Amino acid sequence: MPSLETLCDRIAELEQTVSAQHQRIESLECEVDALEAELEAEREARQAAEAQCAELAETVDRDVSARLDALSRKTEATREQVVELQSRSLEKGGHLLASNVDPDRIDVHGQQLERITKDDEQAYFRLPGEEDPLARGGAVVHSTADLLPLQRLARFDDEMLASTTNRKPDELAAKAWRQRDDPGRYKLWSKGGADVRVYMTAPDLADWIRQEEAGVSKKYSQELARRTIDAMIELARGKLGKTKRKRRTDGLTYHETRVVLHQGTELPGERPVADATGCENEDNHEPSRDDEAPATDAVVGE
Repeated sequence: MPSLETLCDRIAELEQTVSAQHQRIESLECEVDALEAELEAEREARQAAEAQCAELAETVDRDVSARLDALSRKTEATREQVVELQSRSLEKGGHLLASNVDPDRIDVHGQQLERITKDDEQAYFRLPGEEDPLARGGAVVHSTADLLPLQRLARFDDEMLASTTNRKPDELAAKAWRQRDDPGRYKLWSKGGADVRVYMTAPDLADWIRQEEAGVSKKYSQELARRTIDAMIELARGKLGKTKRKRRTDGLTYHETRVVLHQGTELPGERPVADATGCENEDNHEPSRDDEAPATDAVVGE
């Protein structure tokens, strides 16, 4: 059993330890208080900085918004001035580059513009039929107003063509006219001789109609071919002819109806090219402007 003296020494040691720990606790509490005070100061500084940033952002937003609004108003005013100048220039007969014109904004009498192509191969807008007093860009290659009804219909895609025409023969006539420069294996049009540039036969047209129109019988395709040829002649305004030729097949002779485009017939929008003999010939022309994507987009506006 420990002696009394030993116990007293042990108690003294414990008291010293407790005293040291108490001092340590007080020191740590002071450090905590200092850190909390520092943290609070940092928090207040951060909040002040956030408030300042928010105020600056609001100021910047107001300034930028005001500048953008002013720039937008100035841009719109400038655009209106340009449109006004373009409108008055068009009314004076000017031809304006199509790339510089927004036809939906132009305000002219009649609200109609015509898109044309000139010798410089650039597209222009003008009032329908107006000649440019400055003759910029050269002469007008062709305008939509110059094209044959058949050519104008052939420009439309199938959906627009179906909605524009109210007769099936007119629609088929336009589609058949597109085939004139079709490089496919089975060509609807054939090259002619000395007097005929190209021609198309009624039987070939009937076969083509059966390929194009699902569910059409052979007999009905022949009737449609006859009506389509009549429509094509009408829409070509005298530029196409209709002939009958005798043809012998399998020992039988019958008359074959043909649509013919004669040599020397001038078609609006197509330029003759010189052949090897130096003569002008439109048969070997590059795909004509009226069969390509339209260089002239008709009249736009109300």
